[in-house]
Amino acid sequence: MTVAIRYQTRNGNTEAFAQQIAEIAGVTAQPVPTPIDEPVDLLFMGGGTYFMKPDKSAAAYMDTLDANQVEKIAIFTTSGGPEMPTDKALTKAAEAKGIKVVGHFHQLMGGKGMKLLGSHGGKLKPEQIDLVQAFAKEMLTK
Repeated sequence: MTVAIRYQTRNGNTEAFAQQIAEIAGVTAQPVPTPIDEPVDLLFMGGGTYFMKPDKSAAAYMDTLDANQVEKIAIFTTSGGPEMPTDKALTKAAEAKGIKVVGHFHQLMGGKGMKLLGSHGGKLKPEQIDLVQAFAKEMLTK
């Protein structure tokens, strides 16, 4: 199975999850807008939620995807609040491209990494690592 990982992050949280997925998948996680140069069976796509929306760069990246290049996508998101807006937006974008969404992972960070609050992201708890690694393993079987 060919796998790629792309993520958008502002404060390091989503990148930290992407790195954990990369460890399981055995590939390098790369930030958007790194293109998908060769067809992949599975793309892990991650992004944060900002004011109830995905970051513009994550949304724009989803618009560049092609179902001839990406067969399936697994979405992972982080937020300080409800998961649904970004997850739904990224899912809708993938489905509009004809890319099958095979799974979702969300982690509520509760303000961790919000620069406005003087917090720095990217440091995951052991249980968060366990959860995202289990997600990665499950997605690799689909």
